[in-house]
Amino acid sequence: MSSATKAPLLAKGGESKGASITSTCINLCKNMIGAGLLNVCIAFQYSSVLGGLFAMVFSAFVSTAGFLLIGFCCDKYGALTFRDLWRKAMGSSTEKIVDIALFFHTLFSCVGYITLIGDFATKSASGLVPGSRFEDRSFAVGVIVIVAIFPLALLKNLDSLKFTSALGLAITALACLYVFCEAMASSDIVFGTLSEKWWYLKIDIFKTIALFNGSFSAHYNAPNFYAELKDRSFKRFAQCALISFAIGTALFTVFGLVGYGRFGDEVMGNILKGYDEDSTLVQLCWLAMGLSTVFVYPHAFQRMRASFCAIVGKDENANFVPLTIGLLAVCVYGGIKFTDIAVIKMIKGATLGTSLMFIFPALFYINLSNQGTSAIKKNLGENVKLVRILSTILLLNGVACGVIAVAVHYKIL
Repeated sequence: MSSATKAPLLAKGGESKGASITSTCINLCKNMIGAGLLNVCIAFQYSSVLGGLFAMVFSAFVSTAGFLLIGFCCDKYGALTFRDLWRKAMGSSTEKIVDIALFFHTLFSCVGYITLIGDFATKSASGLVPGSRFEDRSFAVGVIVIVAIFPLALLKNLDSLKFTSALGLAITALACLYVFCEAMASSDIVFGTLSEKWWYLKIDIFKTIALFNGSFSAHYNAPNFYAELKDRSFKRFAQCALISFAIGTALFTVFGLVGYGRFGDEVMGNILKGYDEDSTLVQLCWLAMGLSTVFVYPHAFQRMRASFCAIVGKDENANFVPLTIGLLAVCVYGGIKFTDIAVIKMIKGATLGTSLMFIFPALFYINLSNQGTSAIKKNLGENVKLVRILSTILLLNGVACGVIAVAVHYKIL
């Protein structure tokens, strides 16, 4: 695409209205880092300390590469949404695949949130109101869904939840700070565990990679970050991506090692479940995290509902209440059925994560670079073949890591 063609797109963002690099980095980090941080610790149990570090570096590298590949294609073809990029690269006849992928991606997120809500509700109830019905997972989830989540899921405009979303992030940050402080107070245990579990090799390392891939997953929103960037260009987009993924890698690594070091082989998928139930501070932490998750839930649910409507070809407002009840029921069933958030995160990372992060970006580049009037060819020249080879490797990596991780989890391998 010529610079003349791209000019209107650049003007649409507006030099004064676009997001700065700092603001974009903050939003991208928020997109990656949240309550999902609580399950990176168990990934090191699957792979040892050294194996987990290797898996983290590998996952961070390929995840960043996939994110940059999406941004590069958006920059050269003026795509401002994932769907738009799919149309330009794959054609409009297959764009339903985007809706299907996003639907299941957000469905897994919603199921994971319900799982966390069940964890935090029952754990906090066992200490704050022992002997109450809220110690029963199904009862606790049912009451919270009816009283809080269902009314929030009916909201069509989530602007009113900006404050609660910010509060939720603050609560998550404080919970993570508690994990760090408690681990430092038990530093002998932490360093002893890390020394003892320094190295062993198991095929479960593919589950580790899948978990880390799920943690880095922000790729569907990559075109949106590019579109909202002030004075947008691939160079500025790349700066945001490299800074944000570096921050995410550092935080995931340190938090994962600290959590694994603290609990060793007894580490749980949700690390906060491992703390002493008799501590009032821990009980309040569980309660606060539960409330935080409730207010984060509507954001994922709204995207899931919109994707479902796009799949079936109906307006979002058609049968709004029955559809909301139906989708919410599916999420609640899954959240009660799956009691380990790490399992949900691993399956999501191994299937939908690899598709959105590796397979789709690689296909975008390969198809666009093969087009007769390719803007990629004009910009990369002889290097287009090299990047095409790297894209093919990225695609094969996504397929292989995803298939092996699922096979290992279900003991096929």
